[in-house]
Amino acid sequence: MYLKIHKSRIITSILAAIFMTGCLSTSQVLEMGRDTYSVTSTADGYRLASQARESAFQAGTEKCTSLGKRFMFINESSARTRMGIDTTVTVTFRCLNENDPEYVRPNVRQ
Repeated sequence: MYLKIHKSRIITSILAAIFMTGCLSTSQVLEMGRDTYSVTSTADGYRLASQARESAFQAGTEKCTSLGKRFMFINESSARTRMGIDTTVTVTFRCLNENDPEYVRPNVRQ
């Protein structure tokens, strides 16, 4: 009897841990125009919005690196999705050569 209860608690704990880790999904990087891209990342209610933001920035940086260019932030937006449970972050950026005159310090506004 004790073994059955103990197994049940272990299984319940494992399932709870899996459920609580949550999901984070990041879209493919989409080309918006010349050197300009967009990527979206969504964190469910068990993940932080900052993790979605970090994932989107990482995907953008990886895209630019794969092109041999540098990531330059353009814009960011976030929205509550799926009945206010999830947070979706969209990052727009450019992939520019380091010597490109547009590759300057971004003017980030709140």
